[in-house]
Amino acid sequence: MELTLTHSEYEKHIDRINVDGYTIIENVLTPDELKIISEKLDKFDEEERNEFGRERLEKLNEIGILRIILKKDEYFSTLVIHPKVYPIISAIVGETAILHLQNAIIVYPERKHGQSHFHRDFAKDFVSNKPLSINALWMIDNFNEETGATSVVPGTHLQNNWPSQEYLEERVVQVNAKAGSVMVFDSMLIHRGGSNKSNIIRRAINHQYTRPFIKQQIDLPSYLGKKYDKQGKLGQVLGYWSIPPKTVEEFRCDPDKRTYRSGQG
Repeated sequence: MELTLTHSEYEKHIDRINVDGYTIIENVLTPDELKIISEKLDKFDEEERNEFGRERLEKLNEIGILRIILKKDEYFSTLVIHPKVYPIISAIVGETAILHLQNAIIVYPERKHGQSHFHRDFAKDFVSNKPLSINALWMIDNFNEETGATSVVPGTHLQNNWPSQEYLEERVVQVNAKAGSVMVFDSMLIHRGGSNKSNIIRRAINHQYTRPFIKQQIDLPSYLGKKYDKQGKLGQVLGYWSIPPKTVEEFRCDPDKRTYRSGQG
């Protein structure tokens, strides 16, 4: 894939993720793209409330969470392998990285949400010598103190033990960035979402990528079916090349017809 960052920018982002656990890529989306995305997310949000019911979504703590939006609109597939973001993902997790989840998040003013506590998006009790999971958080609106920008605790992606609350509060940093930016971070980095104290909603889209032997949050090949071409790069990232065979007969088919291709990890 063609890299649209300079080589020095590319290396700096990777170094920041390796050392601090996160980096910010600015000006990835244009104002026109942000407007299109905002309108689409607001429409999806209304549709899901009508489909599932507000009471049901409240009970499941799913208000404002829109899952696998590339199923609803192919526009969002372009973010999955965006040339300003995916090469960094690929460099850290590997060229066979797959999409673990794609969740749009709408945080309403003064509303408590499920990500407001310290957590890891890859909640494991060990640290691998190579990253297994990376997130790309697309900021559709400004992230600042008023709108409740995400806060991170730098370096905690390198710790297998969970630090004390006092340690976390002493070292937490709020990540402020303009709409159109993308925060790429190690999924082991401890972080939390902020409280939206403004009078507007705050939108974001979270992508998480993992090595292909890790199960997806939702079985994307089954869910998406034939909506996307499984032969190209997007198909590989969506997981079409790393589906476990369902039978011995499937396992013993010709190599070029296997659902779990060689070299995927």
